[in-house]
Amino acid sequence: MNNYRSLAVCVLTSLVIPANAGNKIENVKPNVLFIAVDDLRPNLGCYGDPIAISPNIDKLASQGIVFTHAYCQEALCSPSRTSLLTGRRPDEIGVVDQGTHFRVKHPNVITLPQLFKLNGYHSISIGKIFHFKKGYQDSISWSEPEMYKTGIKKEQYALPEHRTDGKSVSTECADLDDNAYWDGQIADSTIQYLHKFKSGHIPFFLAVGFLKPHLPFCAPKKYWDLYSENFDLDAKLRQRPENAPDLAFHHWEELRGYTDVPREGPLSPELDKRLRHGYYACISYVDAQVGKVINELKRLGMDKNTIIVLWGDHGYHLGEQDLWHKHTNFELDARAPLILKDPDIKKKGEIHQIVEFVDIYPTIIDLCNLKPITSLSGHSMRPLLNNNKFADWTNLAFNEMFRPYKAINGKIKPTYMGYAVRNDNYRYVGWFKTGEDHPSVEELYFLGNSRMETKNLIGNQDVRSVEKELRQRVVDYEQKNYSKAYK
Repeated sequence: MNNYRSLAVCVLTSLVIPANAGNKIENVKPNVLFIAVDDLRPNLGCYGDPIAISPNIDKLASQGIVFTHAYCQEALCSPSRTSLLTGRRPDEIGVVDQGTHFRVKHPNVITLPQLFKLNGYHSISIGKIFHFKKGYQDSISWSEPEMYKTGIKKEQYALPEHRTDGKSVSTECADLDDNAYWDGQIADSTIQYLHKFKSGHIPFFLAVGFLKPHLPFCAPKKYWDLYSENFDLDAKLRQRPENAPDLAFHHWEELRGYTDVPREGPLSPELDKRLRHGYYACISYVDAQVGKVINELKRLGMDKNTIIVLWGDHGYHLGEQDLWHKHTNFELDARAPLILKDPDIKKKGEIHQIVEFVDIYPTIIDLCNLKPITSLSGHSMRPLLNNNKFADWTNLAFNEMFRPYKAINGKIKPTYMGYAVRNDNYRYVGWFKTGEDHPSVEELYFLGNSRMETKNLIGNQDVRSVEKELRQRVVDYEQKNYSKAYK
């Protein structure tokens, strides 16, 4: 057992939750089980995916509410998670890349877990909740130190030949137990905490961050063996949208850092299919860990007073549109799964109205009857939970992404920022050159019920009014005139 895992076990073993800690009235405040899944797009059975084997998440979805059109604020780990956890949009909180910590610009902001902590909850982080980078954690948000240093790349491999100082191969299929990898250990630690909370009589905010299906696609062999598909991708799905600008794309830099991936050019057919297979294997692996945690919550009788929220931090590309991984403004990267189960809400099913991840913070605290301390940018989705055709809902989602890709770690400044807006039928993207207040490169796509853009309609006379309206919304958003952008 390495030092980080030993530390995690020691912290857990020594935890003693006094019966009189926090709120003394047992079972008055609802608990929150807050589950993040890294790089998970809606490839789940409950979202209609015919291939995915995800029975545990599907069961959770059947018992709660599935948001079919939930969108992150930026398809990049740190900005997406920071925005969600602070309740602020990326430009408001000052985090649009992987190299900026929100406390530098906003030291007094109250995060979602911090608010629960201040209201008598025991607030715990297990796995990846905030973006895991050295010095990037936020100890003030938690009641005790975060568990697992999940940013250490070699720890995501189980086989010795792959445990180098950095990235190794892009996939690993090892005939090992679940807890040979981080996510199995994270599930085991979460279950141990549930037992502590059961005897401690204190409300909890338990944040559990699973790493997969983020690259590298590593999972025990039994999850790979669940699938017999050849995982070939239709050639039409590989095509870039017609007339799409080069700014909209990147060169798969995150994927190309792995030792078995070519530094340029196409992937071999074998690797191409193996990567998709690995992604699905990791979904099933994470699904099993989610099932272990939720089943134990129920076995302990704690499910009746626990709100469960499961979300993926953004979407993902698996070769579609000439793209791999995230970092774009396209639908596949901006849309992510969001499932909520509240024992006090009897309604089940799907909500099709558009929601944003910035709405999650106000929704959870609303359901727990807590009040915000610092301002929040989103809105509580509670009206939608009671009426999924709530007329006053804005039904818009905004997201953003910069170029060049090399600005990802904040070491260089972006020269363009692309801002996107999604309404019922269209996705518009305006690319703003640094220092300019009007987009110089534009995209407009009709989506309807499609999950992918196929043709850039900018300049098409038939959609001129749509183009004008959405452009103005994006201009207002870029200028931080949010009330006007959403009006």
